[in-house]
Amino acid sequence: MTHPIHDPTVQIVNEAITLMDQFLRDRIDMDVYRRELSAFDVDSLLEAYIEDFKKDAGMVYYLDALMLLSSLQHQLDFQVAEYGASVASEDMKCLRELMAKFPKP
Repeated sequence: MTHPIHDPTVQIVNEAITLMDQFLRDRIDMDVYRRELSAFDVDSLLEAYIEDFKKDAGMVYYLDALMLLSSLQHQLDFQVAEYGASVASEDMKCLRELMAKFPKP
């Protein structure tokens, strides 16, 4: 049995990867990307499971994926200004790698 954080995290990560792909392919502009990225409820998941993250080392990949998305939400303008829009490509790669390490249901 997987942890209750599994399904909502997988859903958010999959949606974020799709969003990043649309952005990189110029199917959406920066304003839409920013708005849809900020709509993901990442911080409440982080808050809800903070004690579990502290106690269960097996949750590290969930934590890493959510922290990456939270960082993007809060620093998107800086990251794009500093590294360019292609930074989304590296973020997609990292999210896919982390998701591959999530415990299987």
